[in-house]
Amino acid sequence: MMAGGSKKGRRRARGGKLGQALLGWARDLLHNRAVFLIIGLGLGLILGVAIAVHRPSAPIQVASAPAGTQPAKAPASPPQPAPSSSASNAPPASVTPALPLAPLPAPAPSNSKPAWQQYALAMPPTGGRPMIAIVIDDMGIDKADAARVIGLPGPLTIAFMSYATELPAQAKAARAAGDEIWMHIPMEPMDGEIDPGPNVLRTDMTPDEIRQRLDWALARLPGIVGVNNHMGSKFTQNAAGMGVVMTELRACGLAFLDSRTIASTVASQVAGEMGVPHIDRDVFIDNDESVEAVLRQLVEAEHVAQRKGYALAIGHPHPTTIAALQQWLPTLKAKGFVLVPASALVRMELSSAG
Repeated sequence: MMAGGSKKGRRRARGGKLGQALLGWARDLLHNRAVFLIIGLGLGLILGVAIAVHRPSAPIQVASAPAGTQPAKAPASPPQPAPSSSASNAPPASVTPALPLAPLPAPAPSNSKPAWQQYALAMPPTGGRPMIAIVIDDMGIDKADAARVIGLPGPLTIAFMSYATELPAQAKAARAAGDEIWMHIPMEPMDGEIDPGPNVLRTDMTPDEIRQRLDWALARLPGIVGVNNHMGSKFTQNAAGMGVVMTELRACGLAFLDSRTIASTVASQVAGEMGVPHIDRDVFIDNDESVEAVLRQLVEAEHVAQRKGYALAIGHPHPTTIAALQQWLPTLKAKGFVLVPASALVRMELSSAG
């Protein structure tokens, strides 16, 4: 019993000394603030790491989409453009400068020629002799007859029907043969039962409808000198409708040939008022399609040319008209006439009016 009590007493004595030592060390720490601060920071760091390591992290949830579908986008995030190779150099979207507008076409030089002069054939030397222009319209529908007209000695003036097919190829052949190219536009006749063809210009149309149909026709064959009317005995009497036509022709720099399918036409009057170069038909050569009748009308064209210095005659690609022209054209030079394109007579009209 004595030995056991002695050991317990010695342990208590050592514990008391250790406690006193620790208490003294703690009092020293309290007096040494720097050491106390370092120890405190170290204990805090150790405690924070321990908490982070032992804290369970929430697993990342990835919703699996059914096969063949795209995962739904978060509604809070607007779609962003895919990054490009230069994205790192691009400014933020909020300050990205707007793309510059496309430059406007350069204005045409003030001395540039209008389209009708650019595409007109050169006027042959006349030596003061009277001039005759032969216009063959309704061209391009019958390809065989059109080819025979193009094969005639020229220069002739070819007016292709606006709705004919293969217009660029036919016009190319006519130009290669030395002929001048115009376009033949269907216009409303007095007889409502006559069909003038598709996209006809009518008096009951709005200005926009007239413009759309006219622009459709003009776009089908670039490089023309001007247009003339196919039928149109009703439309060419309508000043409002012809005003729309002349406005478009003036904007395009084209000329107008009035076929004069009715005596009360106002087409040339409106053209003159609006500054559109124009010319009128003098003679129809094949209202009667017999060869003899066509030849008589060609002689009438000679008389008109002798009287006023020039004449414009209109015919069509009928076989009889072609046959009559084959006889008549080679005789012109000996008779003292010059065959010219229609644009030459437009120039004559402008010079006489100015």
